[in-house]
Amino acid sequence: RLLLHQRNREWVDRWTMSQLSSMSVLVYGVGGIGRETARLLSAFGARVIGVTRDTSRRVPGAARLVTPEEAISVAAGVQAVVAALPGTSATERMLGRDLFEALPQGTTVVNVGRGTVIDEDALLGALESGRVGFAALDVFAQEPLPTQSPFWTHERVLISPHTAALTDREEELIVELFARNAGHILDGREPENRVDTIEFY
Repeated sequence: RLLLHQRNREWVDRWTMSQLSSMSVLVYGVGGIGRETARLLSAFGARVIGVTRDTSRRVPGAARLVTPEEAISVAAGVQAVVAALPGTSATERMLGRDLFEALPQGTTVVNVGRGTVIDEDALLGALESGRVGFAALDVFAQEPLPTQSPFWTHERVLISPHTAALTDREEELIVELFARNAGHILDGREPENRVDTIEFY
């Protein structure tokens, strides 16, 4: 909406906006990205509900943890959904029609995980009905996003080309992680970010 008015050089009447401090946010996936998202959102006063298969884990910043099956039952009470899930057979289209229909009108949806975790047809339907009032999408099931995709021209969608995590320090951070992990291994400790050879994330 802001971008549309800016393009049209329109100074319109003000309208109310949501405040993080009064929002409940459903965060799908509480791995590295999801945990940091929960921590930062809670620091701004948001109530975070984390979605994970293992609800016994501790997630700083999350007021509550629910399983993917339970997430739909709490969806009516949230104002935003953040997807920070890996792309696996278990997460494919996890955010689908059932979830979107359970959300209140105007919910914000953000995907910084993998594009395959969202049923894109269901998301488009939710955008058209107003259940999703705004979607910020960094990833898609097919990348690059085809030029004919309706997401390109949807007035309530912001697209970034799988770039949300990129930084000019990326190579430096990789080297630092490698060095830390080499130290962990040499000391007989568990390395950070170890890949599960069953789940592959």
